[in-house]
Amino acid sequence: MCTKKIISALFKDIENGPDDEEAQDNLQPLLGVGVDGRVARQRPARPRNLGLADAMSNPARSLPKLTLPDMTPSSVSSTVNNTPQDTGSTMSKPWRRSDRRLRRLNTELLEAIDNHNVEEVERLLNSGANPNATCRLDLVSACHMAALTGGEALTLLIKFGAEKLRVDRVGRTPLHLATWAGNARQVAILLEFPEDMQERVESESMSSETEEDVRKLCPLIKEMTDVRCDLGEVNVLLPKTWKDNIDHDCKDIRGTIKLFQAGWTPLHVASSCVRRHCTRLLLAAGANPNICDVAGRTPLDVAGYAYYHKKEVNVKHLGEVIRMLLKAGGRYNTMRSRGLSNLDTPLHTAVELESLDAIRELLDAGASVNCLNTSGLTPLHVCVKKKLEEHLQVLANYDYMNADPMAAVVDVKDSQGHTVLQAAVEAAWVPGVCVALEAGADVTLTANDGETPIHSAAALGNLDVLNEILSVAKQKDAIDYQNQEGETALFKAIIHGHLECVKHIISEGGSMKIALPGDVNVLHVAADYGQLDILEYLLDYDEAMTRNLINSLTAGDRRGFGPIHFAVANKHENCVSLLLSKNADIRLRTTCSPHKASTPLHIAAVRNHVEITKILLKFDTTIIYEVNSLGWYPLHAASHHGSRDVITLLLKEGADLSGHTDGPKKYKRTAIDMIIHNLSKPTEFMEDVFDSYISSNGQDLQDPNCIITIDYGILMPRVCEMEQMKVIEALLKTGNRYGQRKLLVHPLVESFLYLKWKALLPFFYTIMFVYGFFVLSLTIFIVSVFFYKDTKVPAPIWLNTTVWSYVVYATISLILLQEVLYMNVKSSRYFLQLETWVKFGSLGLAVILPYSVVVVSVHEADWPRHVATVALLLSWLEMMFLLSRFPNWGYYVLMFGKVASNVVKILLTFAFLVIGFALSFMIQFRSQMPFEGPWAALVKTIVMMTSEFDYAALFDEAHSKELATSLIIVRIIFLVFLILAAIVLMNLLVGVAVNDINDLEILGNIRRLAKQVEFLGTLDTLVYNKLFSKTLPRRLNEKLKKRRNVPPVMTLSPGKPRWKYSKVLPSRIRDEIFNKAQRQKKQMDDELGLQYFRNLMDEMHDVIVKNKVVKAVEYPDLIKDKNVKKNDEIVQHLDDIDDAVEDMKNEAKVYATESKSKFEILNVKMDQMSLEIEAIKLFLSRLESKLGR
Repeated sequence: MCTKKIISALFKDIENGPDDEEAQDNLQPLLGVGVDGRVARQRPARPRNLGLADAMSNPARSLPKLTLPDMTPSSVSSTVNNTPQDTGSTMSKPWRRSDRRLRRLNTELLEAIDNHNVEEVERLLNSGANPNATCRLDLVSACHMAALTGGEALTLLIKFGAEKLRVDRVGRTPLHLATWAGNARQVAILLEFPEDMQERVESESMSSETEEDVRKLCPLIKEMTDVRCDLGEVNVLLPKTWKDNIDHDCKDIRGTIKLFQAGWTPLHVASSCVRRHCTRLLLAAGANPNICDVAGRTPLDVAGYAYYHKKEVNVKHLGEVIRMLLKAGGRYNTMRSRGLSNLDTPLHTAVELESLDAIRELLDAGASVNCLNTSGLTPLHVCVKKKLEEHLQVLANYDYMNADPMAAVVDVKDSQGHTVLQAAVEAAWVPGVCVALEAGADVTLTANDGETPIHSAAALGNLDVLNEILSVAKQKDAIDYQNQEGETALFKAIIHGHLECVKHIISEGGSMKIALPGDVNVLHVAADYGQLDILEYLLDYDEAMTRNLINSLTAGDRRGFGPIHFAVANKHENCVSLLLSKNADIRLRTTCSPHKASTPLHIAAVRNHVEITKILLKFDTTIIYEVNSLGWYPLHAASHHGSRDVITLLLKEGADLSGHTDGPKKYKRTAIDMIIHNLSKPTEFMEDVFDSYISSNGQDLQDPNCIITIDYGILMPRVCEMEQMKVIEALLKTGNRYGQRKLLVHPLVESFLYLKWKALLPFFYTIMFVYGFFVLSLTIFIVSVFFYKDTKVPAPIWLNTTVWSYVVYATISLILLQEVLYMNVKSSRYFLQLETWVKFGSLGLAVILPYSVVVVSVHEADWPRHVATVALLLSWLEMMFLLSRFPNWGYYVLMFGKVASNVVKILLTFAFLVIGFALSFMIQFRSQMPFEGPWAALVKTIVMMTSEFDYAALFDEAHSKELATSLIIVRIIFLVFLILAAIVLMNLLVGVAVNDINDLEILGNIRRLAKQVEFLGTLDTLVYNKLFSKTLPRRLNEKLKKRRNVPPVMTLSPGKPRWKYSKVLPSRIRDEIFNKAQRQKKQMDDELGLQYFRNLMDEMHDVIVKNKVVKAVEYPDLIKDKNVKKNDEIVQHLDDIDDAVEDMKNEAKVYATESKSKFEILNVKMDQMSLEIEAIKLFLSRLESKLGR
């Protein structure tokens, strides 16, 4: 018997369910044990409100009679919140199926209802599907789906005992869904109308008798019609027999019908969707038309509201629905002056749907036009937005009961403060403007941004609109009405560039004399915005007024500009040319604050406006010498702000790089100093600038016609021809932080210095001759005194010391006169140079020497010999310094100085090593010759470093006897000295001196040029001394003047070797100039080629466009049709793209929603699987226990 049971348990059909006995046994382990030890059956929680299902204890019983049960709602809220009961305990035994089979049937039932398959619905209900089948994900019941889809499915479900007042996950009942879908029969079924009445109310043409019969049922079904939906999250525990299985394709319903709002009754839904028949049916059934939703809106407040959710509504029925609600006593809370605000009212909706019938109904009901919708618009503004003239006339001219007699209806404002007139003006809708003006609109009312309809019309530029506005404004003397910014309509028209509007406003009496705050007049505004045509019209309108306004300045807080400054600052070239042609002052200065009394050229230089600068300089080039309140020239302003293009242009026009700003000497700065310290990569920039001053005529260098022009204008200020070295001296004063001293070796600068040197060479020869004669006389004097004295040979007569002493004093007097002039020119910098002190030392000693030898005759003393030695050495050293000025020899001398400084640095670095060895030798040799003292030891050690070791003399037999005890130590010290000092240190000195010989040559050349610049600058100033000009004859002075000046322009002809200027410059400098010219030519050729290509492309474009225009003229109609078709195709294509983008957006949303719902479904299925696994485990444990027994 046990085996039979086991086999039958293993092989039986699970979906048929267990028999009664097995079921009783199987349930026992799952039941709780009571107090008395008996097993108690587990039951789900009882529902709080069972609704209509209370009357049906057994779903398998026969169809109940149409008797209405007690439908009293919960006292907590009118919103349905049903918790279903577990009907499994009351079912008869045939209905106790397996959970899996029952859920499968429930799922198939839901799918059959969704597919409108009534026969399948009936078959499944007869097969045992639960009529309360519910999707477990969102609690959507079969009744919900049947109410929404229509048909006979809902009738079948009710017959089989389905509960009607169910709520889904978001709180909606089947009655709400039936109303939303417009299924009147389903509404009647859900309201439990008798079957004959259900058929009578199904038709749209419901008779009055039927409506009266429905009213008779009102006391019984009224509570059902006023049930409200709650859009919060609904969570109820479904009985197992109601659930679907895990294979059901559940979909998330949240957000599917966005129209529904919290607290809506079915009447709200019918009204919002303009369901005329459902609205009539619900009102007849006793629905309350004054129930408010959460936002406080009644069904009348939401009439037609579905339009805003892109649901198609029947416009023809809107008026009837409103009329029904009003007739039923419906009130509204939105269309009031102090009612709910910022909501889409029925009046807004009626305008949006263009329903005049509905508009009149609402106006007759006392609706206010002052209410704002969610977009901040009144119904009047919506009319303007949609350009509904007739509807606007109805709203604007209606006789409102509570209207303000002092204000027109059309003066109502939207959220931005725009009146109806201003909205019509901004929409450029002439009929709307006319309607508003006829209704008495005020043209001076300001919006939130301070604009009035007059200003908006002027800014719009529509002459028709402006004419209508001005016709009223002129009557009220409001043409020059100013907004919050002080602007009149004329200013608005100027700012937006509407010339015809400007002409019309002025012709109607608009004033040009009115100024904005800060003394801003119409010319300032026109120039600021670059309105050329308007500016020309204003300048030509009244010459007297133009003279008063053209050079007027604004206040300092409005930039302190004149019209020309505004045009320059905003880069309006045509306006600048026009103002200059109308006698605008090109030297007009701004206010001191904030632009420091700048001229237009200063403004253009600051902002790097090259074209503006060209226009200004073309009009007057002398403006480059104007200064602002800071004492800055335009070149200073451009340099300070890094305006590279303007700097180059100003230099071409003759601006002075050496010009300095005003102020204390400590704060004076030259233009080139500003360029070096304010521009990025200033040295490269100045190299490019210098390159541009070397140009050719475009021929090859080998061509005899090739001419290379060298323009020295950038190096020679035009202000003073006597200061030709001023620019290069200013360059040297900037230092060498950015390597700018290498600009001295640029061919332009180096050739200029060479030419300047040649021009001043006679004067240098004179200086050289005077100093050479001094050195020669001093040398002869010293030799005549000491040589013949020491040799005791009689001196020749011509070497008389007295005569030569006078000669020495004479030459010293000439040199001192020259030095006095130098000191006057160089001031303090003169005393900071080594050469100055060498010269003063030689002169001072030369003054003392003749006096000590000839006058005092102290021949027996040794100090005159020392004085003569030092004086002779210093004088010849100064002679070497003078030779360094020569272009060909100078850099050798400076290289010698550079090497000497490196050697001295190394010797000073290793001086401690040398001193150590010197003292060691002195101690070891017991202060004997040649190390008899510290000084002698140091000198001998240094001499030994030059490989003069004298080893045999140091370690001879005599010294060896004295050093017998320490001979080994001395030799070790000598060996170490030999390695460290004689080999390592000396080779280091030689390596440092010669390893960078190329760099030394370049640096030597730069240093030579720097010295040459300094010397030439001093010499140039000395030559231009007034003393020379006054003392020398006029002809000689003019001749010298011509010789000492460098010509501003020099031309070279590389193809003509015998050209007169071919030998003027050294070949090295000449070759560098030719290379620069060649590079300039190549760059110019590249630019010309690019320009030629651009011109060619422009010509091709013009030909193509011209051909198109010709074809368009020949076939205008055909082109027009093609363009229309093409435009239609483009519009269609754009629409397709919009639709595709919208579909993609929707698909993305659906995908995200489905992904979320699938996760929820998966969680539900996992929970179900875990429960089933637990059930299997319990079943196996029971089976094991039975087998054990």
